[in-house]
Amino acid sequence: MRRALVLAVAVIATFGTATASARTVRVFAMGPKLSLDWIDSRQHFHDKLLALFDRSLRAPSAPVIQQGADDVASHLRPDGANLVTLPEDVGLFAIFADSRGTGARNATDVVSAIVGVLGTYAPQAAYYDSKYPGLAGRPLPTRSLALAATDTFGRIAVETFAELAQRYHVWLVAGVNMAQSWHVVCNDRATMPALPTGETCDEVDPAKVAQLKTTDEPDRTYAYEATTDRASNMALVFDPSGKLVSRQVKTYLTPTELPSQLDLLPGEVSGGLTPVDTAVGRLGIVTSKDAWMPDVVAKLDEAHVNLLVQPEFFIGDTVRATGMWSPDNSKAAGYSDLLRQPSFDAMALPSMTGNIFDLSADNQSAIAVRPRGRHPPQGNLVGQEPAPGYLAVEPWAVTDPATAPILDRRRALAAAGAKMLPDAANPACPAADFKGACRGGQQEDVTWADVSVGDAPALHRTRPRPHGSGPFGPARPIDPSSAAQRNVVLAARGRLAWAAFEERRGGHDRVLVARSTDAGAHWRRPVALAGKGDQQWPSISVGPDGVVWLAYQQGRRVRVARSADGGRTFPKSIGADDSSPANQWKPSIAATGTNRAFVAWVDERDRFTVDDLPRANVYGATVRRDQPSPARRIDTAPTVDDNAKQMDNDWAPSVAARGTELVVTWLDFGAYDWDVVARRSHDGGASFGSVAPVNDTPVKQEALNDTPRAAVGPDGPLIAWTDYRKRADDATDLSPHPLYDIDIAAPDGLNRRVDDHGAAQVDTFWPSLAVLPNGDALVAWQDDATGFGAIRISRVRRGSAGRRPVRVDDGGARPEEHDRPAVALTGGGRVLAAWEDGRDGPSQVYAASASAGSVR
Repeated sequence: MRRALVLAVAVIATFGTATASARTVRVFAMGPKLSLDWIDSRQHFHDKLLALFDRSLRAPSAPVIQQGADDVASHLRPDGANLVTLPEDVGLFAIFADSRGTGARNATDVVSAIVGVLGTYAPQAAYYDSKYPGLAGRPLPTRSLALAATDTFGRIAVETFAELAQRYHVWLVAGVNMAQSWHVVCNDRATMPALPTGETCDEVDPAKVAQLKTTDEPDRTYAYEATTDRASNMALVFDPSGKLVSRQVKTYLTPTELPSQLDLLPGEVSGGLTPVDTAVGRLGIVTSKDAWMPDVVAKLDEAHVNLLVQPEFFIGDTVRATGMWSPDNSKAAGYSDLLRQPSFDAMALPSMTGNIFDLSADNQSAIAVRPRGRHPPQGNLVGQEPAPGYLAVEPWAVTDPATAPILDRRRALAAAGAKMLPDAANPACPAADFKGACRGGQQEDVTWADVSVGDAPALHRTRPRPHGSGPFGPARPIDPSSAAQRNVVLAARGRLAWAAFEERRGGHDRVLVARSTDAGAHWRRPVALAGKGDQQWPSISVGPDGVVWLAYQQGRRVRVARSADGGRTFPKSIGADDSSPANQWKPSIAATGTNRAFVAWVDERDRFTVDDLPRANVYGATVRRDQPSPARRIDTAPTVDDNAKQMDNDWAPSVAARGTELVVTWLDFGAYDWDVVARRSHDGGASFGSVAPVNDTPVKQEALNDTPRAAVGPDGPLIAWTDYRKRADDATDLSPHPLYDIDIAAPDGLNRRVDDHGAAQVDTFWPSLAVLPNGDALVAWQDDATGFGAIRISRVRRGSAGRRPVRVDDGGARPEEHDRPAVALTGGGRVLAAWEDGRDGPSQVYAASASAGSVR
């Protein structure tokens, strides 16, 4: 019946894609310019943000707003679909306000400024040190200081943010650095005023109010008290009534935020960041560093986030003549995430600029969308060429000479950027509201645009396309459906092939397994797995005995299913390790012999000694028939960088086997980089060799790799991955950074480039590989060189880089989405590829095959 319905739709369909329930949302990225002029008092902090929000409130008596800066209030949609985003840390600087911050505001550097407030907050710090004795053992008293200023942050920052949301009836995201939770203490409930957050008095204690109050308001009858000793960098989400509905804790911290400086607490690797359901979209909030972290963005994509918010304060990462070109670094985060993660429809990046003490920032706020349609928007950050998807970009403080050669442009812009820094030798700007190449001349503005989020495309089956000139045959859906499909994986043995993928129905993801008996030319109706809750991230393998193994995540537990009848049925599944109650993520499985397989996954049973946070490590187990062996930790490498002591997590394991020769590869953050590492086993996983590096990124460059994928050939294991190498701080190369590449290597082997884009500033993601009998590798990937995902494949001969790639999908120049490929070798010397394809409205799993020999 289902296939008949699909066929009927195909007969009457015309070309194009229909959208059933897209929402148009106006997104605002506010970019205030930081200055001591408006963080000197609660009133100025409040009035500055309101004046930037609403141009009608700008007056000589209000804090200065830069000439020409836009606002929010005059552009609000009347239907209420408005989201306003503020940068990270905007609430942090409230600590320097009022009389307690007087001495700090006279400092010349940020360290002296923090020392300046340690003494003035000493009574409150003593209170919290007594309440939470563990604070006394911290390396520096800065965490005590963060708790001591809870009332300051609550009264000045949180209440101001809530008032903005309430007054203009908008959804609002804003950054603070404070206790993860707090409550209100009052003198008596009868005199307790109504707060814009909707909070009420939780405790009556006049003495505590007097002790904890930190702003210059002697008549105020309430105070905010921290109810935890955990202080973090957070993004707060407020609804249009002003109610605080979510606290999103930053998971990966910069060195400035670690115990040797601000001593903030990272968010828990699985619990700090969660989707926030709102009337303006399903939000995923990646504060600063989190936007580059592969585990964070992958989990948000898997949770169907459609609007990404990246609050930023790029301290010290300014446009300059050395190191990474700051806009290139910014482009590699939220913008590249839009291309990499198919669920993301749009991205907002609000960024704070300006000078304070010896700190400086000049990054641009931006709004981008995933490129769709024939004519997507084009835009660029300063010193870059236009790229599809940028919808609105805040102007930089100095005009970009866009017609000049790129290196000349960047040299001129770097010279201008140097003059904006808080260096006494730089000439001061002629006025506080001036922008340009002078000290403190960074841009201040409000950037806004309409975006479409939460698209629920209706099935609109397109006609089969004529076969192109490439070696791959016509692409066809594996299982045509009106529901969205994703995350396909393949296995093959002879002419038998299996595809496992997710399909979303009734608000849940379900794993389906389809079977082909003719090397992928035709597919049988897929079978579903039993079980409740979301089933996600499948992995599939077939053994020499024809037994099909399937691993997947159900909820936050890893399950393994085994089919002894060639994938026709999967009678039951077992837990990979039910002895641990910890969260488990993203499994990978490989058959290693008759009725035997090895499965690896990310497991959070271990804890960091610093702050007792959950730690994500790779665990693995051998499964014989329906019985897993005791799980053991695969990642045994020590943490090699002190910055990673609270964040040495693992992600994205991939297992491959050739008989009992087995390799497990994964991403490791032990060096405060996302490095690809691997361990080999010669006995099917009973024992392993030492952890070996795979990527050869120089120590001075930051590695931000993703998606390692393993295969084992006649010469041993090969691993392909998405490679990103941030330039070192002392680099003098101003040429555009190439962003994300596809590389391949054996453990401890020479890294070789697979994609053919050279130094072009384009993105490539999601490699998948299969090894031919002669040892050559076929590597497929998602190629976003045009902004639209295309599936390409290349042959990598032993000892050489990738050959000229060929197109796998038959999309040609059509701007449909093609994402996340999988490849497998089938009988008759053919290569089978499958991927997510958006040509029919909802993402569908399509497949095509070619002679392996035709990929040269």
